[in-house]
Amino acid sequence: MEKINFKKAGVLMLVFLVMEILSFLFFAHPWLNSSILLILSLLVVVISAYRLEYGFLVILAELFIGSMGHLFFINSVYGQLPLRIAIWLAFMGVFTVQLIAKKSYRQSLRNFQSFKFLAILGIFVVIALINGLLRGHAGNLIFSDFNSWLFFLLTLPAAIIYGDGDKAALGRLKTLFFAGALWMSLKTLIFLFIFTHDSAISAEVYTWLRRTLSGEMTPTKTSWPRIFIQGQIYSGMAFFLIFWMNQAEFKLKDIFKRGNFLYLFTAAVFLSALAISFSRSFWAGVLAALLFSFLLVWRFYSFKKMIAAGLWTLGAAAFSCLIIYAVSAWPYVHKAGNFGSSFIDRVSNSNEAAVASRWSLLPALMSEIKKEPFFGQGYGATVTYVTSDPRVLESSPSGVYTTYAFEWGYLDLWLKLGLLGLAAYLLLLYQLIKNGLKNGWTRQPEIFFGLTAGLIFLAVTNIFTPYLNHPLGIGIIVLSSCLIRPNKIY
Repeated sequence: MEKINFKKAGVLMLVFLVMEILSFLFFAHPWLNSSILLILSLLVVVISAYRLEYGFLVILAELFIGSMGHLFFINSVYGQLPLRIAIWLAFMGVFTVQLIAKKSYRQSLRNFQSFKFLAILGIFVVIALINGLLRGHAGNLIFSDFNSWLFFLLTLPAAIIYGDGDKAALGRLKTLFFAGALWMSLKTLIFLFIFTHDSAISAEVYTWLRRTLSGEMTPTKTSWPRIFIQGQIYSGMAFFLIFWMNQAEFKLKDIFKRGNFLYLFTAAVFLSALAISFSRSFWAGVLAALLFSFLLVWRFYSFKKMIAAGLWTLGAAAFSCLIIYAVSAWPYVHKAGNFGSSFIDRVSNSNEAAVASRWSLLPALMSEIKKEPFFGQGYGATVTYVTSDPRVLESSPSGVYTTYAFEWGYLDLWLKLGLLGLAAYLLLLYQLIKNGLKNGWTRQPEIFFGLTAGLIFLAVTNIFTPYLNHPLGIGIIVLSSCLIRPNKIY
């Protein structure tokens, strides 16, 4: 696998920076915000008609940097139309026309290996939609639950674009992905600087984060800012791809050579974003995928290689801590809390409100699941429970809270899709992981083992924070389904 083209990635990151700045400047001006959305949607139509791959890359770029998809939006009497849905509709409209017109596209889909597993899952998605409608669940909740699953339809154009193993197309995808993941990590560090230095724009940035759903900033007990951005899931994926890209030729004695050190530093930037997120779900996913990766390095290479991989990871972790402290201390040390103490408290504190709320939800959620265990209650199903979450207590002092979105990711799938639908999703994940291991064992382990470790990171994270029913996680599944295929050399 070719190395990352950091020059091209840098250009893309500048584009991402401009888009973020425009979103920040225009979010309080609806007509400007709407104008950008319309321009981008039209652009997607034009470039998708010119070349389908380019339109698809725009969709992915927004996914990699846009978190919840509301960098730009249009307000209407029917609700808010976010950028993600607008450009998805534009792209899929062009793709549908081309699919009907081009026989070669339809032929590519016939050769798509993962289609049958996706089709099985699709059956239960449709059942969940019908189920929710027949049960009379609130229409807005059904739409909010269901619309994310439409992103699985991106598998069709992705299978066509990457189905023939085009190395140039894969290279563009790789550059875009690492640019997006790097920008997401650097953006986290930029926010860390802003909130640890009481910047003049910190209040405006906080408001922008909340209103565009781009992320969350909450102070820890020591007043250190916890900066959680949903798109940091891609920082984790990128870390494991970097990890495996360095295994084949890496030697511990060469760690400080320019090329090796650049990749080590890049891995540290990815880890710093995951550390600053203070997301225990991310941390659990990283630990599980690292354990898997170390064992696989031992089995595939040697025990000595595994030790070297462990030291490389420790080096990346140490550099990530240095990066965090450097950003918070430069150009002067400001009283901004204590990262180390906050980190330890986050790991060890089982009585925190968010943790207590999650455990309070569990019995109520299981009670609802038992009512329809096999086919579920469909999209829009809700659960009422008592929570100690301060955000809920502000509006409801009793703590009684009703919601359709749950942090127990797999139980959310079970409630909506039923046990059979959950099993279909797990079967898809199992097939991807199994084929990733099988392919990596015979060729290009840096790609297949990297993707497999990333999928394990995603699967474990989803236990406590739902991603498999969200475009961010679905995007990973879509790309993995198209890249982890037999007889493909990238």
